[in-house]
Amino acid sequence: MALQQSTSPHLHIPRTTGWVMRHVIYATLPALAVMTWVFGYGTLINCLLAALFALGCEALVLRLRAKPVAFYLRDGSALVTGLLLALAIPPIAPWWLTFIGIFFAIVVAKQLYGGLGMNPFNPAMIGYVVLLIAFPVEMTAWLDPAGQNPD
Repeated sequence: MALQQSTSPHLHIPRTTGWVMRHVIYATLPALAVMTWVFGYGTLINCLLAALFALGCEALVLRLRAKPVAFYLRDGSALVTGLLLALAIPPIAPWWLTFIGIFFAIVVAKQLYGGLGMNPFNPAMIGYVVLLIAFPVEMTAWLDPAGQNPD
């Protein structure tokens, strides 16, 4: 009796990029709910702004690169980048801080390297590091958690 030898991956279920990105978004929902509960609705506003800015920046760069915009926007990678950055910055961050972070994440850290999968680092965290270095006061201005006064 011979043993069957097989190499990985052992699961052969076809998964698209959109499927993976949707599941990443699902995985961030508990963190979004807790941050909204603890810090208020600023977190939801940040997520909405970051998602809109990310989709806009991605569409603009794709158009400049003469790539099919709708095809690449449907994969959800820009939404994941926006959501991850929005969850990393303070809920009271001004809109322009979110925009600058998304601009660096999408345009510089993702698209200038060639797009999805070509970047050596996580684009959302590149945007976060740029914001942390350029705007340390705004990036460290977090609200006290709801009902938690230091007094």
